[in-house]
Amino acid sequence: MDDESIKIQPVSGREGLAEFASLPFQIYQGQAAWWPPDLDNEVELLGGRAPITAYLEMLPLVARRGGRLVARVTAVVNHRYNEHWRERVGQLIHFEALPEQDEAVGALLESAGQWLRRRGMDAGRSGFAAFLDYPYAIDNYGGLPSFLLRGNPDYYHRYFKAAGFWTEKGLTDFTVPLTREILAGYPAMVEAARRHGARIESWQDYGYLAAVDGWTEVINAAFARHWGWNPITRAEVRPMLMALAQTEVGELSMVATVDHQLVGVMFAVPDFSPRLAQIRPGARIPPSRGGGTRGALINIGVLEAWRGKGISLALAARSFLRMAQLRMRYAGYTLVLDDNWASRATARRLGAQVTGNFVVYRRDY
Repeated sequence: MDDESIKIQPVSGREGLAEFASLPFQIYQGQAAWWPPDLDNEVELLGGRAPITAYLEMLPLVARRGGRLVARVTAVVNHRYNEHWRERVGQLIHFEALPEQDEAVGALLESAGQWLRRRGMDAGRSGFAAFLDYPYAIDNYGGLPSFLLRGNPDYYHRYFKAAGFWTEKGLTDFTVPLTREILAGYPAMVEAARRHGARIESWQDYGYLAAVDGWTEVINAAFARHWGWNPITRAEVRPMLMALAQTEVGELSMVATVDHQLVGVMFAVPDFSPRLAQIRPGARIPPSRGGGTRGALINIGVLEAWRGKGISLALAARSFLRMAQLRMRYAGYTLVLDDNWASRATARRLGAQVTGNFVVYRRDY
């Protein structure tokens, strides 16, 4: 047998899934800092034990060259997404690959695409799927990205383009320096929303579980026509967000109510890099990227009837003020579709600067 022969194989069994989930540790081990996967959660998902799997068909695949695992991907049919959008788009999640593996990666992506086509999919997308996949970095390679985002190698772009994928969407990561001058403008933003009858309070003050459930319902309504999103359930959200109840998430995440009715929500996190990032001994992370000094606004949603009243600004401003009180020097505003003009305008008014760009890939079959 040729020692360099390429084989594409489906993955099964706990040992196989554990090997599949561990590949990123080979790819990113040379970086100063990166976000490692949650191995148990990934194995649970691929093993069909996570709540979201009720809506999914999945096929995890690996490429081996000379017996060595060199690339991986999971082909997914998300029935809930396709029913919501009345589309037939498959998802390619968990993609990772070692360098100089063009032939193996091409064969892997082709095999995944064939599986999707046999299930009636018209296209495959990689880089955006609610709770399943995140976009690919297109600049700042090697730096620690915002929480949950990819800091993938630059050669991933070549792999996808060579496999016939095109750039479907761009997304932007913003960072707000929490300077005295910028912070000084935030109380007025909170007050402006109050004049419209909106009360801004933290999840902690509102009641953490009630806020988690409220976030789920408001985000579903606010994001109903947001590109790439699909409805989510309390059964999926509660385990993820309740696990953060003992962190600063309850202080930094906010709700907006009018006459005791939720009209806006936002989810924000502290700087998790000291706790969750894989940091090489002796490496120094720039304060604007992490190291305990960068919180992040992950998402924000306001019901349509209450937009244009400054509620998004007030939610973010109140969160960023609390971040500053907790000695965070920067706040992420993550992620924004590059054609979401309203959200980009909110970022600018908050004093944010563009600090990263990401893309989503698609191939039409």
